[in-house]
Amino acid sequence: MKLKLLLIKTYYSFPIQLLLLHFRKYQVLLIFWIILFSTINGGFAKVFGGDALFLAPEYLGKVNFYSTTILGLATGMFIMSWQITTFILHTGRFKFLATTSQPFFRYCLNNSIIPLAFAICLLYRMWSYQRHEQLSSVPEILLLGEGYICGLLFIIFFCFFYFFNADKNIGRRLERRFGNPRNFLRTILKPTQEPDENALPVHNYFSTPWRIRRARNVDHYNKHYLDSILKQHHFAAMITVGCALIFLVILAYMMDYDVFRIPAGASVLIFFAFLIGVAGAYSYMLQTWSIPVLLVILFGLNWMVEHNWVDNRNKAYGLNYRQKKERPEYSVGALQTFFTREKSEADKAQTLEILKTWRSQFPADKKPRLIVMNFSGGGSRSATWSLNVLQRLDSLLHGQLLKHTVLMTGASGGMMGASYFRELYYRQQSGQPIRLWDSIYAERISRDLLNSVFSAMAVNDFITPWRSFREGNNHYAKDRGYAFEMQLNQNTDSVLNKQLKDYREPERQARIPMLIWNATINADGRRLMISPQPISYLCSPQYLYPTRQVRDIDGVDFGQYFAAQDAMDLRVTSAIRMCATFPYVLPNAFLPSSPIVDVMDAGIRDNFGQQTSLRYLYTFSKWINENTSGVVYLQIRDTRKNDISPIKKTKDLGDLLFEPLFTMQQHWSAMQDFDQDDLLNYMEGYFPDKFHRIIFQYVPQQQDKGAALSWHLTSREKLDIAHALDNPANQSALEYVLKLMK
Repeated sequence: MKLKLLLIKTYYSFPIQLLLLHFRKYQVLLIFWIILFSTINGGFAKVFGGDALFLAPEYLGKVNFYSTTILGLATGMFIMSWQITTFILHTGRFKFLATTSQPFFRYCLNNSIIPLAFAICLLYRMWSYQRHEQLSSVPEILLLGEGYICGLLFIIFFCFFYFFNADKNIGRRLERRFGNPRNFLRTILKPTQEPDENALPVHNYFSTPWRIRRARNVDHYNKHYLDSILKQHHFAAMITVGCALIFLVILAYMMDYDVFRIPAGASVLIFFAFLIGVAGAYSYMLQTWSIPVLLVILFGLNWMVEHNWVDNRNKAYGLNYRQKKERPEYSVGALQTFFTREKSEADKAQTLEILKTWRSQFPADKKPRLIVMNFSGGGSRSATWSLNVLQRLDSLLHGQLLKHTVLMTGASGGMMGASYFRELYYRQQSGQPIRLWDSIYAERISRDLLNSVFSAMAVNDFITPWRSFREGNNHYAKDRGYAFEMQLNQNTDSVLNKQLKDYREPERQARIPMLIWNATINADGRRLMISPQPISYLCSPQYLYPTRQVRDIDGVDFGQYFAAQDAMDLRVTSAIRMCATFPYVLPNAFLPSSPIVDVMDAGIRDNFGQQTSLRYLYTFSKWINENTSGVVYLQIRDTRKNDISPIKKTKDLGDLLFEPLFTMQQHWSAMQDFDQDDLLNYMEGYFPDKFHRIIFQYVPQQQDKGAALSWHLTSREKLDIAHALDNPANQSALEYVLKLMK
């Protein structure tokens, strides 16, 4: 009997009733908690490194007491925003709160199950992550936890202090309104005629963290009086939502200054805090009209985007988007008219001159090896792996690697590492004091990019989408694409802060190898090839015996097609970003064609860059056979070749429903491998006994501990990538390259 009574009291306690109410009403507010819990536990956005935003928050390039303090402050803002919003929405069902002192404090205390569980879970996961992924010591982890707790408690105490003063002000307003105690009692004790259908039964509540009190019966109170008390608290609560918006706008306008670039996890939490506040205020004010008004807003926004009233499309920095009349037409017929056979032959002749210049750098009586390099996509993981491989190869070849290389191409992060290494080599050749094999360069290319991207997404893209910057006479949106390039330049000491035209002459003089950035045109899947050299011969198959009267254009030479839009002024960092635009993480870049087309990650079409390389080799196969001792074809990839994921022995309902939809996506890289292996087999026939393919692949030391496909790497992941060169397969590949180059 006592147990039954205890269970009944527990069930009708204020904390339990509140918890159940969240699942019964306004479930949309729980989505934020679900996303956060899933993220810190390695579920949501794991492939992008989402958990690192919260478990290893970076501020000014470091994970320390200050970075976790800022994360704690942001967590506090999110928690209090959720408390305030649910307080506004739910307190009408718990009128006894109006009869207590400090109703908001009592509400938050009893509504702390979810926030407390999140804070504890985050601290536990942070301990595990810092210990095993960041390789931090126990004192360092304790200091990080202390910073987080201090930031969280500061916001909570500050809010309670604010509402404590709000309670006093409400009391003073009541005294002025009612005049004397008799009028006050006459009003509040006047029975309400209509029943309160929304009220929920509550037996007891926590009045302090250590004391439980019985909830007061308020049937003898005037309902309208209780509502007026709560509404005055609601007004005080909504002021804090406005403060959150002001804070986000300030952050957006100060993003160019390092000190205001708070950890991305903190930006996400503050953005969530704002969204919750807006959602709560919206639902509270519109009530049953909330969904119809929302539909009207969405239709209106869609109309403004469709008619270019709102245009926040990302642009490639350096391109001229102002002259709309001269934009090249993008259609099958226009491409076939533009990329003619005559243009292809002229461009081929120019590249042939580059090859001849390259050949003249070697003794006339000894044919050199010709190296072509491909780099796979894979975010910071691939960028770091590519740079590590290039440094090791170059050191073993005594600085001769890029001297023998004529072409570098690929996708995504791998091209970021390749671009960085080539620029360092160019500077070294120009007489600058560059120690090309120094580990500092691998450390720089592996620095975090994710924080800036997610911070800009939360603050710039959603809160202040109208912000822009000017370069020459052109204006571009300050979005997460801008943040990515700005952070990349900062990480690499701005050595990549150049324009496409800066590489035109060095490539023509064969001082550095040609480098082609690839992207995928969303409209039809064609390749966009970005190079300072004219390369239209790569835009269509070179049929030896043409069987069609028209050319099958499957690629676009960016430099020639957008020449009227100042294509050679394109920023190199924009070329890298266009090549590495993973869906949603970075914005698709829109190009000034007619109609406008947008591009994204090269990996959608070819994650290994081999299609471009194979067409290049086929085009110049005759010259290569006559003037070189053979092709050394290097593929630097961040995934294991011919790897098979564990196959499930049994399938559940989810597998049966969703596997048909996602099979292509899950096996995309493997299918590209199979297709390109077949093409390589044919390519060997054009270079009899002169074609040597060598693969360097990142294989983690532990299969389930590999580096994430992300723009953030942990300390353990950086070490794992560095040590991957020591595995037997890669050591054998290194030895084979040395043997070929002797």
